[in-house]
Amino acid sequence: MIAIFVYNILLIILYSITMAFAINSYMKEKNKLFLLISLYLAFFIFDNIIIYMTEFINSFARSYDQAFMSAPAVKTIIFMGNAFFSISIIAALRKEKLKPFHYGLLIVLAIWMLSIPLLANSAFKVWLYYLGNQIFLLYLAFYCWRGTKLSIPSVNQRYLKKLSIVSLLFSLLIIIEDSFVIFNVDQYSSLTTKIYNRSISEDIFSIVVCLILFQFFFRERNEKAAESSEELEQTVLIQSFCHAHQFTQRECEVFQLLLLHYSNQEIADQLFLSLGTVKTHVHNIFIKLEIKKRTQIFPLFETYEAST
Repeated sequence: MIAIFVYNILLIILYSITMAFAINSYMKEKNKLFLLISLYLAFFIFDNIIIYMTEFINSFARSYDQAFMSAPAVKTIIFMGNAFFSISIIAALRKEKLKPFHYGLLIVLAIWMLSIPLLANSAFKVWLYYLGNQIFLLYLAFYCWRGTKLSIPSVNQRYLKKLSIVSLLFSLLIIIEDSFVIFNVDQYSSLTTKIYNRSISEDIFSIVVCLILFQFFFRERNEKAAESSEELEQTVLIQSFCHAHQFTQRECEVFQLLLLHYSNQEIADQLFLSLGTVKTHVHNIFIKLEIKKRTQIFPLFETYEAST
């Protein structure tokens, strides 16, 4: 029991220190990404405190397990908080906003976790409840991997790649561990409900995430600052290109997103414009550049870049 107590304390300290660095970075830079990381870690702390109480307070463990089988409100809030902030962090690394599809995915996940408890009590019911979150983690791995293909800072690409690998690996490990524990260790009889609430795979996943964040805070900030300088130079170059071709301000904004391989619909979502308005701006850009398709934009811009 002492070992478990120390283990819990160390986990909370790790989460708290990582969260403190994130809050400090947000206070300095006012970057929304750091605020999202802080809130994400807050749910790590909250979840670990609840699990700690189920391990050391028998009366709380009994009432929590019974409530979990009928209406797992606390766990659902934790899972939904983790889901929302994790996908928001990835979107921020991808330099984009959450899309309607993502909100729909979160709604589906919430409905899943609210509807599964209506089934008859069984190990399979509990397994289904947790499965939705592991499938969501698999999607996050795919979402991270897709982000590595975007024209974003290499620092962001590198972290998206790491998160993709970590999310894919641990989503599978957590499914395997949950399947074993739920069907072989936990008890779901009519007389006794005894649930082992801690997932070692989830703990290791959270530790790895914290280590990745530490690496970012301690080793990569200088590189990110250098790339920010490069981004500024690129922005100046794009503005110069737009001015040379007499683009309007809105056409310049659309052109920057075209360089990032955004589709017309994505540009409309990003700039809060109608699809028709975006198509008109793209058409005007094509006329001013004397081209007929968007793939011709890139060699034109590269030629201009090389000449400056």
